[in-house]
Amino acid sequence: MRVLLVNPPDDLHAMFGVGKEFIQKAEPLGLLYIAAVLRERGHLPRILDAHAEGLGIEAVRLRIEAEAPDLLGLTTLTCQGAAVFELGRWARQALPGTRIVLGNIHASIFARAYLENGCCDAVVHGEGEYVLSDLADRMAEGRSWDDINGISRLDASGQYVRQGTEAIVDDISALPFPARDLVDPALYGLGSISNRSFVAKDSRKAKTISSARGCPHRCSFCVIHGGRRPRFNSVERVVDEIQHLQDQYGTNYVFFEDPLFLANRKRVQHLCSEIIRRKISIRFGGEAHARHLDADLVRTLEAAGCHELAIGIESGSQRILDSVHKNITLEQVRTAVHTIKDNSDIQVEGLFILGLPGETKAEAMQSIRFACELPLDMAQFAVFTPYPGSPLFEDLARRGEIDTGLRPGGGVDPSVWRRYAQYILFTDIQPIWITPGSTVQSLRSLQKQALRSFYLRPAQFLRNLKRLRPDNFLKAVRIALRGFF
Repeated sequence: MRVLLVNPPDDLHAMFGVGKEFIQKAEPLGLLYIAAVLRERGHLPRILDAHAEGLGIEAVRLRIEAEAPDLLGLTTLTCQGAAVFELGRWARQALPGTRIVLGNIHASIFARAYLENGCCDAVVHGEGEYVLSDLADRMAEGRSWDDINGISRLDASGQYVRQGTEAIVDDISALPFPARDLVDPALYGLGSISNRSFVAKDSRKAKTISSARGCPHRCSFCVIHGGRRPRFNSVERVVDEIQHLQDQYGTNYVFFEDPLFLANRKRVQHLCSEIIRRKISIRFGGEAHARHLDADLVRTLEAAGCHELAIGIESGSQRILDSVHKNITLEQVRTAVHTIKDNSDIQVEGLFILGLPGETKAEAMQSIRFACELPLDMAQFAVFTPYPGSPLFEDLARRGEIDTGLRPGGGVDPSVWRRYAQYILFTDIQPIWITPGSTVQSLRSLQKQALRSFYLRPAQFLRNLKRLRPDNFLKAVRIALRGFF
């Protein structure tokens, strides 16, 4: 079967404004894993990454028409939700011989709306490598999809049917390497301006890698866990993939896209030891949790090439941390950051969220002060966005406090999904939800104040000034003027 997998256009300009410069163009690993399994099954997958190529809806339509695939798969995040709604309805009319399947979190949450509005033939719930391959197998054999687990579809009478449970890949080490050969490597990398601390002459050699799935924590603002238990690639397979990236692409840096890179201390120690044993010279980064760090682990990470760790701190208020089930204390955060800085030269980025439910202005200021007190190299201050799939989204939707885009009678207003934006300081967008008692302007001002307070301190300003290259200096100034003032 000829299968076209599409990373659709997005609404990053509307949702991020000039801040979209910080959104890195990373290889669409989810699609590349699916393509690799399809190829093992004897199918003919191709990839169209409209995000990386900067393509609009019309250009994508032309490319899909030219491909005329037997099966069209569209990955769907919230920032792509409206584009997928439009593309799916068009494809159903323009390519009657093509079966259309949607996947990823946003499509899963709004599966009924997409199906009943004629956007697709099925929606995959969960991890799609084997599910989509099973769908392609059934098409090739002329068999129906009515007993495949992990999908939604409309039955013969037009009724919505959810088949089985969410699809989970139990042994992720059994998956083949992502089919990176199906995309142009020149399209990806850290870009001229990056929210990563790593800087290199050729940032196109930077890659992302996935070594684990699922998360042991249950933060109520997060869409990652979704009830999925943590699963890990074997250490040998991970290091084999790093070696492959170096041999094939000259990779000099990898960022682990794992929901929580340091979730299993023993495994990370083993991973670092294997990198050192094989004498692989690589720089890498990942996300950490304040409860999973100690001095010995930090030193081992640095010896293996760890360049940066991003820690989800979220708030400087213990009350707010407890309310979102973060399962850390402020003292644990302080200890974790100081442990890294006292025992290594690893760069540390703090990830904060302003405007979490129930947060007061005083508590938001606590977060800003806490960020400035810590020896962080970088910090991000997002505005709370209740993304579809998170427990907080479900709670707010149930109480009627958020516009989901769904309308009475089965209608959908997909333009609403453009308002799920975390960095409103760069745009004039009206966010989908704000903490009662706050205003859009007060949140926007707070976000700007946070960046000024953190980055305009003399030592911090000079540290980040050194990261800029001459060819992106003016761009950085333009972004800073919009974001800081």
